[in-house]
Amino acid sequence: MPDDEKILIESITSPHHTERVNKAKYMAMRHALLAALPEQAPGLTVAQANIAILPHPSEVEFPGGARA
Repeated sequence: MPDDEKILIESITSPHHTERVNKAKYMAMRHALLAALPEQAPGLTVAQANIAILPHPSEVEFPGGARA
């Protein structure tokens, strides 16, 4: 997969708003978030999710824990 490959994502909070993002980084962060989410409700707040994903990002896409 090329480093600059883009995918189109749609906002869940703003209907019909789309944005092209780096596919590899998006998928790495998606994987990290899914790994951090609890299986039972109520889930996490955004602030809690930000903390919970810290141990999960891909070292390939986010070396040293760097963010997009």
